[in-house]
Amino acid sequence: MKRIVLAKFLVVLVLLAAPAFPALAQEQGESFDDLFEGEILEEEGGVFEDSTEQGEAGPEEAFLVSERLEWGGSFDLLFDTQVSWDGYPDSWDMLFNEGTSFLASRLAADLFFDARPERDFRVFGKVKAAYEYPYDWDIGIFELFADFQYKDLLFFRAGKQTVQWGVGYFFSPADVLNLVSIDPEDPEAEREGPLAVKTHFPFAAHNAYLYLVANDIEKPTEIAVAPKLELLLGNYELGVGGFYQADLSPKGMLTLTGPLWELDLFAEAMIQWGSDITYVRSIVPAPFYETYTRDELLFSGTAGFAYVNPDWDLAVVAEYFFNGQGYANQFPAAAAKAALVAGDITFADSHPVYPGRHYLAAGVNWFELLDSRFSVMVLYLTNLSDGSGMIIPSITWGPIEHLALSTELSIGYGEIGDQYGPAALAYTFSVSIGGLF
Repeated sequence: MKRIVLAKFLVVLVLLAAPAFPALAQEQGESFDDLFEGEILEEEGGVFEDSTEQGEAGPEEAFLVSERLEWGGSFDLLFDTQVSWDGYPDSWDMLFNEGTSFLASRLAADLFFDARPERDFRVFGKVKAAYEYPYDWDIGIFELFADFQYKDLLFFRAGKQTVQWGVGYFFSPADVLNLVSIDPEDPEAEREGPLAVKTHFPFAAHNAYLYLVANDIEKPTEIAVAPKLELLLGNYELGVGGFYQADLSPKGMLTLTGPLWELDLFAEAMIQWGSDITYVRSIVPAPFYETYTRDELLFSGTAGFAYVNPDWDLAVVAEYFFNGQGYANQFPAAAAKAALVAGDITFADSHPVYPGRHYLAAGVNWFELLDSRFSVMVLYLTNLSDGSGMIIPSITWGPIEHLALSTELSIGYGEIGDQYGPAALAYTFSVSIGGLF
């Protein structure tokens, strides 16, 4: 999906991601105010750079002839030293002698190319590589697609592509097309998309899309169909979409984005008949569990706001998530493990990303603190259903370009069996070297 979005909202996303990618943030070399020059054209492939000219351009302007192959990428070398404790240290002896420490190193890079030999044809590809001891290299094609069009009316994208389907930041129940969910602890991480053909029809200030998704299928009848309509209503954008694939529950979704005073609001709603999850619950007689499905109308939704103050270099995002597919009570981890061993449920069913029904996440970032190279961030994430959660304050310092040092304290709370429980404490010191090229 390609659309004009508010520059302020994207700045919030960049700021909240800065502690996670400190070297990258230093490489950018832009001041906070510079990020507000013009609008940003957001393209799902991450191909188009932000500029006022592109923000005003129509979809047909994406097809520009380039006499040379454009390429680039990023490099990141990360060292993490962490000390963790079971529970909260209540003595100096426990603090200094009973913690568990380890060192993790990770080397990652990506390389992309962008070829535009003709006005009406373009090919884009991206390869990602990562190494983390003691695992082997992980190298794969992250995106590879072609753009073409018909008489400046219909615009097509065919291939493996990241899809911008939802509008949530920490959570996105309406995004049923990308292959992985948003990680609330790293919401700005790129997410792998499916093999699909997208058709885009812009009309007036509105957009219509049709996705045909053919990821991991063997029969033509298994192709997923996902239409979407975006309507610009004053300062607000309303999205209406649906998803259908044989043997999966049909889904419908709504999205809404727009400003309210100094806030940028966003919301998603999704309804579906039945769930694709196989549920499990504990019972007294052997085998001590039983599985069941939910053949009913289910609702999930999220709503949040983003606020940015350029004078204070301050950014705030908060979001609530109601997960209609979650468990009403505590997730039965022991029963799910037994069902997995017996082959009655899948690994995904036994390890749900969001087992509860009510979640809340908030992030605060003070960027370039007092015109320095320091940035301060606080992330709060909680499962309101079981009462567990985590608070993660962090400080990042970039003494020179391409080098960043960060320190982070993760405070988890909850009981045994809760999603973020039991209570624990972890301290991490990180060194990151890298940047864009």
